[in-house]
This record gives sequence, structure tokens and C-alpha cells, in this order.
Amino acid sequence: MCKQPTNAGMTRRDLVKESGKGLGLSAAIATALPVAMEAAQSPGPAPLQQLQAVAGVDRVVVLPGKTYLRGWVGRGEPPSTTRTWNQGRRRTPAMALDATQIRTTWSKQSGPGEVRFRRASSLETTATFSAPGEYVLRLDAYTGRSRLSSTLTVKAERAPVGKPWEPVEVSAFRVTSPFWKQRLHGLAVNWIPHCIAQINRTDIEVGPGGIDNFVEAGKKLRGEKHGVHKGYVFSNAWVYQTIEAMSLAMMLDPQGDPAMLKAFELFRATLDDWIPKILAAQEPDGYLQTAYTLPREGRDGATVDTSSYGHWDPKHRGDHEGYVAGYLLEAAISHYRVTGGRDRRLYDCAKKLADCWEKNLGPAPKKAWYDGHQAMEQALVRFGHFVNEAEGAGKGAKYFTLARFLLDCRYTTADGPRHQSEYDQSHLPVVEQYEAVGHAVRAVYTYSAMADVAIETGNADYRSAAKAVWDNLSNRKYYVTGGVGSGETSEGFGPDYSLRHRGYNESCSSCGAIFFHWKMGRMWKHGRFADLYEDTLYNALGGCMDLESRHFYYDNPLEARVARYAWHVCPCCVGNVPRTLLMLPTWTYTKASDAIQVNLYAGGAVKIEGVAGGSVEMVQETEYPWRGEVALTVNPDAPRRFAIYMRIPNRDASELYRSLPAITETPVFQVNGAAVKPVLENGYAVLARTWKAGDRVEFVLPLEPQRIQPSEKIEATRGQIALRYGPLIYNIEQADQDILKPVRETGALRAVWKPDLLGGVVAIEGQFADGSPLLAIPHGVRMNRETATAYPPPYPPPNADGTRPAPPPVRSQVWMRKS
Repeated sequence: MCKQPTNAGMTRRDLVKESGKGLGLSAAIATALPVAMEAAQSPGPAPLQQLQAVAGVDRVVVLPGKTYLRGWVGRGEPPSTTRTWNQGRRRTPAMALDATQIRTTWSKQSGPGEVRFRRASSLETTATFSAPGEYVLRLDAYTGRSRLSSTLTVKAERAPVGKPWEPVEVSAFRVTSPFWKQRLHGLAVNWIPHCIAQINRTDIEVGPGGIDNFVEAGKKLRGEKHGVHKGYVFSNAWVYQTIEAMSLAMMLDPQGDPAMLKAFELFRATLDDWIPKILAAQEPDGYLQTAYTLPREGRDGATVDTSSYGHWDPKHRGDHEGYVAGYLLEAAISHYRVTGGRDRRLYDCAKKLADCWEKNLGPAPKKAWYDGHQAMEQALVRFGHFVNEAEGAGKGAKYFTLARFLLDCRYTTADGPRHQSEYDQSHLPVVEQYEAVGHAVRAVYTYSAMADVAIETGNADYRSAAKAVWDNLSNRKYYVTGGVGSGETSEGFGPDYSLRHRGYNESCSSCGAIFFHWKMGRMWKHGRFADLYEDTLYNALGGCMDLESRHFYYDNPLEARVARYAWHVCPCCVGNVPRTLLMLPTWTYTKASDAIQVNLYAGGAVKIEGVAGGSVEMVQETEYPWRGEVALTVNPDAPRRFAIYMRIPNRDASELYRSLPAITETPVFQVNGAAVKPVLENGYAVLARTWKAGDRVEFVLPLEPQRIQPSEKIEATRGQIALRYGPLIYNIEQADQDILKPVRETGALRAVWKPDLLGGVVAIEGQFADGSPLLAIPHGVRMNRETATAYPPPYPPPNADGTRPAPPPVRSQVWMRKS
């Protein structure tokens, strides 16, 4: 959420206040695309007189769909695709040549089938492909005295077959896995109560903006004396996220735990206190955002009257109207579920808000609009499904339509180029976005919603764009921990393969990445998508909290220098993290009318409705990720025939990393003690039979220490290795050894259970190059021997000569230098 610092002397608060000014900046400050030309290329910015041709970015197209081509020919630097928001680099102005000055043509340079261009002589056109495979397309431009050329690669893939997998929505679940039980318990008894206490405070100065904003907005709507809005314009969001986290936590079986039962009492009392205050802040037409109802405090401390601010006004596109509204819709769903529909107050409030949006936004004569920070789009799809469930099929269809309309408005609204920016993914129509760009949280929320539209409509352009941007993110911009966002742009993505160790990896972007991978997995029905979001759950996101769930990380670089903290000037992640982790059953199971898909392995039990005409309780017994043994007990309400798909993890789901030695063995499966041979399909072992209550499937997932070899395309990791054990990525810490020493590239690695280390972990033991012992711990428990703080340490002021002071030393790191 907060803008990354560009001046070491500025506070995060100052930087975030400035972030709204920068929505158009990322398109104006960027590096040049690599181009193919007859003339020799020189490093650095292209001279103004040098002509260039740019075909565009590499991408995926899903057959029988088309790919959109937007070539560029001109002088100076072409439109950005590598975003250098904070590098202070001067940009040579771009001067595109007029179409009358050039003659262009597109052609197929290579590929297995025929390529048809809608208009091969136009810079902007489309291409379709007759067969799957890899194609190279070439753009040639003739200016009379010279010929320029550039190429791009298109991977043409077949479309997924059949209906997408459906979500599993639950209102109660049990967790017995030692790993997950400890973490979800900590969220419920420590972190969520801490968030409640912070949100209830009226004196908080760092990261303000809690329930007091709703109280003051209610006063204003009643005509009473009221105060000003506190905190950022999006501060309502962490209230809604915490409501959803409370609701999800109360779905968790406390198993008689007194601390959990006490926390649930607090949650119920808090909801009874907060919900009336939220309802009182809702305007008569259903609109709800306290930053619009209340006056705001200006940057100079003066009060700013917001009464003239129109809703959905392009001048206030950065005010997060959709971001805030989306979280309310999702909180309302979880609250309705945990109360069994007995308490409809928040649901009715959310529906009134969604109806307000739908009444005002849409094709003419309604208003065209898109938000500077996405969230409403995917929330509307989820809310539409829930309305269908709660009120009858078809009742939620209008929300699906609105979600797509909001996406389609990006780049195309009447307010024009001034708001077309890679930063908020409005630089191109969403169906022409084939590369992960801009602010990482906004990006993954956009891509997640694009996947929603592809699932709901089967639209070929949305499907191709979602797969292309997923491919770019997963195979060119994906950290080994499952985090995204290198931070070279404002909290966002940098160029392909730029994955520096001090990358940003905001916790909220990890939440969004999980949503995106999960939806793509539902559509493509392949295990690689769950492989990726499992990495994110256990590492980038699961490691943002400390062992007791009392402190967190806003950003998650792969070299840690500071301890976790209890709050942040921009506390957007504080509710998003627990609500995402507490959605564990959603990430674990998906379903079809005749099948259940097991995507994650976590001990516990859930009941899944709507399978083979009835319900099925799925019970897992496992200590994964510490041990590989898994037992599934299948309890249908009556004997029923259906299939169970069990994911066989692939540790090399991203092309960027290879784990060695490779684990190629397939688990041996038993049903009720007898060996069976499942069908292997797209990374899953499939068992189809008539299941009866008590049937038991047992298998062992192979787990052993592995060295990770990164792609040579990643400059930051050349000559380095990392370690993993199953889904867990490992760190070495200064608390245990000198982490600057090189390590052995070969030699034995041992996985050792250490019950007295960091709450009990599997550690990896090996050797440094000098023969001294090496101890590695899971990334998720890194920096738990450092003293936590109330807030992140402030950025130190610049030195007298204007240079930045040296950062604190690295205390924990993923990548290790090879000998």
C-alpha cells in the first residue's frame, strides 16, 4: 500500500501521502525495452536520433484465442515495460513516428503452425495461431533509408477442458496438524485481539484510522458534532479485514482450548460493538467510505471539506473507493457464514453498498469508472456467488457483470491518458496485459479478478491475458519464497529476472498471489498452480508473522536486517494476513460434481457439500511439512462414487529454480491397507471408486533436503544456492554462524528434527566450504531470536554529503555464496 521511499529523509507517512501524486509517474520514468535492430546497440538510453522498432513483450495465447499486437517505431525510449520508478534515471523522451513516415509488416519468423494477422501492415493488430507450440513473430519497419526489426515470442497453448473446479466454502473446520494448529491458534489468541485493540484506540498516532472513523461518520450523518477522518483514505479496509479474520477464526474448532474460547468471546463482543457503528456510517443511498463522509486533515494540518467530492470522480481515483468496498463485501460473506445466516446485518449493509455501485456504474447512461487500487472486482464475483447461494440462482449475476465492467474500463475511460499508468495497471486494456507490472498488490488483485472473469464467462481474451501474465509472473518475476514484487517500482515489479535479495515482497501481495494462483489452478486443473501457492503460504506469507503471532513484517526481503514489529504506519496487511491464512480449507480443497481435489496437506477435517449428490467429510492426518506421511479418511453421508485427486508436489513449478537432487519417485498409495495404482493426471494422483464412510487412503510424500539452483538469468543469484525441504525454503542466521562464508556446492545435507529450536522445526545441517558446520532454519521462522519492536525502525537521515547511511547488517538470508 505505501509508496517505497525515494528520499531517505522522508517518513513512510510522508511518502504515502505523496503516493497519490505518482499514479502517472511510472509510465513516464522507465527503462527502454530490449530491441532488435540492424544497427549495433549501445548501452544506456537511446540517443534521440536513433530509430527503434519494438514488437512487444513475450506472451502466452490460449487457443483458439488471439493475441493483441501493439508495435512501436520511433526515436528515444519506447513505452516502458521495465519501470524504474525509484532509480532516478533520466529518460530520453519518446517520439513515435507517424504512420505516414513508415511502412510496417508483421510476419511469422518461426513456429509449428500457421499465423494469421488481422492486418499485417498495421502496428496495432491481432494474430491467431493454427496449432499449439512456440512461435516467434517479427515486426519489420521501413523508413525509406533504413530497415528496423524486432521480435517477440508467443507460446500457443490449448484451452483447458471442461468446467473449472469449484471453491469449497465452509462454516466450520478442524485443524490438528502441529504446524498449522500452532499458527492459527496464535492468530486467534494473539494477533487478532491485538488488531482489535489497535482499531479500538482513539489515541493512536502511527497507523491511525480505526472504528473511530465510523463513529464520527455516524455522528455527521445524524447531524451531530463530529471530528475529522483519521489516517489514510483506505483505513476502513483494515477494520473490514479484521472482521473477516474474526469470522473465519470462529469457524475453527477450538477443541476445548480455553484461550481460543476466550478469544471467541472477545470476537463476538467486538462484532456486536462494531457492526452498529459501521451501519450508522452508511449513507442513505448505500455508499460507505468514511473518508468521503467526514472532512479530512490536509497535508498542512488544515481541515479539508470533502462535501464537494463526488463519488467515483476521476480526480479522486487514488482514494481507494473500490479497495475499501471490496473488503466489506468479503467480510460480510464470512460473517454471514459463521452466524449461519442468523445475523444478516453486515450482509444487508454490503448488499446495499454493492447495489449502490451497480446502480451508478455501468454502460451509458450509467458512469464509466475504474479504481486506482483494485479489490472490488474480485470481491464482486465472490459476492455474486454468495448472493446466488443465499437468495437464489441468478440474483448475483449483476455483480459479475459489474466486475467485468470495472476491469474493462481500465485504460478506456473518457478521462484519457492522464490516468493511464502501469502503476495501477491502466496502461493497456486488461485483455492486452501480458506482463506483471506496477504496484504488486494492485497487480495481483487485477490478475485475480481477470481469472474470475475468465472462469465465469469463458472469454478467450481474458483467459489468454490471465495465462500470459501468470506465466510472466511465475517464470520471470517470482521469488523462491513465493513472494512477488522486487520493489524497483513503487512497491511493485521490476524488469524480467530482476529478483534482488532486498526485494519488497509485501505481505498483501502474497495474499493476492495466492488468490491468483488458486483461481488459475481451478481453471487449468493442474497441480503446478497449487505448488506455487503452497510455497507462498509456507514462506513469503506464513513467515511474515513471528512464532507467537504478536509481530509481523510488512515487506519480506530475502535478506533480513530488522526484527518484526507490532504495527505499521500503513497497516494494510494486519487483517489481510490472518484472513488469508485462516482460509486454509479454501486453499486445501476444491470440488466438482463428481470429484474432490486435495491441493494441500494439513491435518484436520472439513465437510464438503455438493459432491455426487451429497456431502463428504474429509479427514487428514499428517505432520506435513515436517514429515511426509499422509492419511485421508473419506466419510460420505452415504456410499457414493466420485474421484479424489491428490496433488503430488513438484518442487520445480517455476522455470526460475531447480531443486537438486530431483525427487522423481511417485508415492505408493494404499486404500484400506491394500496397494492401489492411481491414474496420474496433471500433477495429481486420481482414485475413482465408490467410497463409503471410513475408507482410508495412505501414502508418503518424499521429503529430503535439496539445493536450489537458480536460473542464470537472475543476476542477483548467480554463483549462489539456497536450500529447501519439501515446501519450506531455508535461511541461515547470524545467531548460529558466520553467514558471509561460502558454502559447499556438494556434500551431504541432513534434515534433523530439533524440538527445542524455535518451537520445534526440521533444520538442515551441512557444511561451509571451510568445513565448519552449517545450520539452516525454515524461512517462516527466521528472525525470531531478534528483539521485536513496536514499529519499523525509521529511515536514518542522509549523511552530511547527501549519501545514504549503510543499512543494518544482514542477520538472516536465503541465498548463500558458493565456494
